[in-house]
Amino acid sequence: MGIFDTSLGIDFKHTHLVLTLLRKSMGKIRLVDYGVYPLFLGGQKEVQEAQWISFITDFISKHQISRDQVFISIPREKAILRFLRFPLAAKENLRQVLEYETPKYTPFDQEDLYFDYQIIQEDKEGIELLAVFVKKEEISLYLSMLKKIGIEPFAIQIPSVAALNLFFYHQGEKYRERSILLDMSTPFFEMNLLRGKKWEESLNIPASPEENNEETILEVLKKSGWNGEWLSRAAFYVYGMDAAGRGLPTLRQNDPVQEVSSPPLHRIEVAKGEAKPDYIYPSIGLPLMGLTKTRFDFNLLPKEMRRKARQTLKYLSLILAGVALVFMISGLYGTIRGYQNELGSLRTEIRLRKPIVDQVSKLKKENQELQKEVDEFSKITVGEVSKIEILKELTEILPSTVYIWNLKYTGKEIEISGFADSASDLIPLIDKSPLFERVEFSAPVTKERDRRTGVEKERERFKIKIRFEGRKAGTP
Repeated sequence: MGIFDTSLGIDFKHTHLVLTLLRKSMGKIRLVDYGVYPLFLGGQKEVQEAQWISFITDFISKHQISRDQVFISIPREKAILRFLRFPLAAKENLRQVLEYETPKYTPFDQEDLYFDYQIIQEDKEGIELLAVFVKKEEISLYLSMLKKIGIEPFAIQIPSVAALNLFFYHQGEKYRERSILLDMSTPFFEMNLLRGKKWEESLNIPASPEENNEETILEVLKKSGWNGEWLSRAAFYVYGMDAAGRGLPTLRQNDPVQEVSSPPLHRIEVAKGEAKPDYIYPSIGLPLMGLTKTRFDFNLLPKEMRRKARQTLKYLSLILAGVALVFMISGLYGTIRGYQNELGSLRTEIRLRKPIVDQVSKLKKENQELQKEVDEFSKITVGEVSKIEILKELTEILPSTVYIWNLKYTGKEIEISGFADSASDLIPLIDKSPLFERVEFSAPVTKERDRRTGVEKERERFKIKIRFEGRKAGTP
């Protein structure tokens, strides 16, 4: 259930700022107003920030909006999304598990990131969840700017979450067994793949404003397993800053895609005679969380800034202040009857709060157990070679003509695959490095035509296995 009558969305896009104001009345949600503002892209942070502040303050002043009813979205390319699966036993401590596993799923350390997660499916064998990671410095940029104009956002989202919340609000999953939501907003196109109510994949694709991107989109879908019959049975919804008036004629003509349309927006009311701006679909879905229950409630806001957390701390402070007041009153009056009455009140309070105390004790015990596991994992991983060191070494020793398209890292060895003019020359080059112990081909060398953009020549395709032992990361 929503907590506000009105809700403001501030969608920070790469090339635009989009502001949307929703109002709930008599069970219906109305798009009161919206603004789409192109941004100055000259690379000057101060100019960019001044633009943001000007657009936001003018919009708020125009509608006399409360600055507490604000939801913001940051560009999708600033976030890392991971669809993960864990055993059921990890459910009670998922946040602690994800904190420890963060370096496994991102190239950054846990202390450098904010993250949130949500379980998307659970069965007897385990749980599937989606985790979203964002660097703290990216979040701080927006929060510091908003603080200058007195805004403390209620939540921070990403466009894909906002779009899917609006899609599910319209029960869009009921139209087809599978749905594809395509956001065409340069410099990236984003595709979110749904099977019924299950969010299966989120793909971020570099977009080319000068070329048709339809073939790239279909190729990415095929690599994700969505091809043939599955693709022909899917509903394809297109929106975004670059979708208006463009259409996807290739997708319509070249069956496998049977249906391409705008996403559902019939439950959002607009002023009479006005068209519904479905091209800003994620921006419309952004403030929806403030007015109704949404399927996804990701919040990348730091925990200490979340409204619920602040309310809980305030409530606990009031309880402690009340307990202190009880003791003070008992001492002032010094009567047995008064003491007994206050003691009875305290006992009632303790009984009501006992579940909280028990939960804290349980979490403390679980934290100790997790710390033991962390210590054990640390013993195992202490001998691993730094991933950054490996990439730096390969970059320095391999010729610039070598193209690496895949690299697998298992802790004690890596496997690289790619193209080279002469694959046999790579073995002695890599073997000379003091970082690597044993270098060998893990598959026969074949001659293939390198079909990357701008490359048209026959080259040798290789797969090389490299092992390293007896050396810790950072050891000279």
